[in-house]
Amino acid sequence: MDSKHKYGTSIGTYNAAHSGDSPVKNWGGVGVIDVPNRSGLHQDAFAAYVEKGHNCWRCPYFCKGILKAGTNEYKYTAGSHRPEYETSAAFGTNCANNNTESILMANDICNRAGMDTISAGTAIAFAMELYENGILTKQDTDGIDLKWGNHHAMVAMTEKLAKREGLGDILADGVKRAAEKIGKDSYKFAVHIGGQELGMHDPKIPGTGRQSLKAARYLMDATPGRHTALFGPVSFMDQHFLNCTGLCHASRWPDNKERMVGIFNAVTGWNYTWEYMIKAGERIANIRHAFNLREGINELKWPVHPRIVGKPPQTDGPLSGVTADIEAQVYWGLGALDWDRETTKPSKAKLLSLDLDDVARDLWP
Repeated sequence: MDSKHKYGTSIGTYNAAHSGDSPVKNWGGVGVIDVPNRSGLHQDAFAAYVEKGHNCWRCPYFCKGILKAGTNEYKYTAGSHRPEYETSAAFGTNCANNNTESILMANDICNRAGMDTISAGTAIAFAMELYENGILTKQDTDGIDLKWGNHHAMVAMTEKLAKREGLGDILADGVKRAAEKIGKDSYKFAVHIGGQELGMHDPKIPGTGRQSLKAARYLMDATPGRHTALFGPVSFMDQHFLNCTGLCHASRWPDNKERMVGIFNAVTGWNYTWEYMIKAGERIANIRHAFNLREGINELKWPVHPRIVGKPPQTDGPLSGVTADIEAQVYWGLGALDWDRETTKPSKAKLLSLDLDDVARDLWP
């Protein structure tokens, strides 16, 4: 708890930079090689700029940080928020950047413009790789030298993205649409699933339990690429019910079943059981998925960028030789959910068991 108070989720960035967890250089690099100096990504580097802690209303984790005004090279205003892990990885390792203040500045720009930091950081990394490969030139970037690790260029392009100026106007729609507009094989460097940039956790890292289907979760959630999404029978379900309660994932909901059931019932005055909550979560998952099916979307049809799963695998670093078996993960998960392994349609029996008679009638007329 004390570490949450002091560092928030930024506590994970330093280790993730070299463990293989954080994507590096637009998912194509290796942290220990491409970002050998990770000192600027250490939790204490971020904590040095924090003026006071902050929390969501009544939350005991108190994991947010309010920053002092920037007085050095980057002049973000007082009251800016400390970047979370996803932000510090997106503008850090994924851009081969180790400069703390530039990440603070990019985060502030995104927050003030209402932009998602994962997508924005990924768009900048995508542009950096296009620049490195000669697909983009200084003429395209209005003179900005978008080399890997150039934090000045990263911040300048983030400003352009927020204001939809020049190349920033193209990048602001995400890497999928940007690649379509830029052309010249730029699609090869657009890392996304279903048009959504991915969270900053590499699914090639081995996992157990709820984390064993890391690659599948990026593909099979109704809204793909989410770093908080899970996939599988129980994992899928406790995630969705947790979201409905307004609680944060830091509460470790599935690890404290009895306590969380007690808290929920005390607040609502209801008398739910854990089994009921899991069923409610499963109902949510099936409704979200059924909406996609109604709109003609089968998540299995979304292409998965080969870098995400390691095809081919990296030849150096902690993920050397590792390929995530996303096909096996999806196959198992669909069977466990009682969804068809080709159409992904939930069985009629499954929908009826969840009291989703109306959905069953739509999918099984």
